[in-house]
Amino acid sequence: MKLYVATILVGTCLTLGACATGSSHTQKNMKRPQAQSQDYIAQTGKKRGRFELVDKIQFLQTDKRWARQTLGGSGESLAKYGCLVTASAMALTNLGFKTDPGDLVNRLKANKGFTKNGLLIWTGLERVTGGRTKTVFYKRKDDAVVRACLEAGYYPLVKFDLASRRTHWAVVIKETKKGFYVRDPMVASSVPIPLKSRARGIDAVRCIGMKT
Repeated sequence: MKLYVATILVGTCLTLGACATGSSHTQKNMKRPQAQSQDYIAQTGKKRGRFELVDKIQFLQTDKRWARQTLGGSGESLAKYGCLVTASAMALTNLGFKTDPGDLVNRLKANKGFTKNGLLIWTGLERVTGGRTKTVFYKRKDDAVVRACLEAGYYPLVKFDLASRRTHWAVVIKETKKGFYVRDPMVASSVPIPLKSRARGIDAVRCIGMKT
C-alpha cells in the first residue's frame, strides 16, 4: 500500500467541509485496554497532562485523492461523511500501518466493514489489519475514558457536535493541562488542535490500539 500525506498548512488552522457520520454498535462494552509498548507513547505518567501518543500524520476527508469515494453501499462521499473513517486512518497510520482514507475505505468494503447504510462496523478495523489491532467500545463518554485509552497507548476516537449541530469525529493525540488535543479530519493544521475549540462535550468514545 502506498502512503499518502494530506496537505498541512503550517502555522494555521482552516475549517474545511462538513461531516455527519456514524458507526454500527456491534461490540459490547469492553474493559479498559491493557497497556501497550512504549513505542506508541511519547510521554507517559499517572498525572493528568502527561499523555501524548505518536503523531506523524494528518489526513483530510476533503483531499481530492479520495474525497469522492463512497462509504459502503450508501453512495455517501468521504468528503461529506467520512470523518470517522479519516480519523481511523490517522490512528492506524500512527500505529504503524501504511494506509490512508481512500485505501481504508476499499479495505473495509472488501472485509464487510460497513453496513448497507455506510456505517462503520468496528470489527472491520480489526479485520483489515489482520487481527493485529483491537477496537474498544465504551458506553461511557467522559474524560476518564479518553485518558485511560491514552495511558494504555490506544488512540481515542471521539464523537461530538459541531457548532452547526452536525455530528463529527476526531482522533485524540494527547492531553495537556489545557485539555485534550486532536487531529480533526476537517481542519488543516501543523499541530493537533484543542478539542475544546471544536466541541463543548464528548458524545461517544471508541478506542483502537495494537492487540497484545
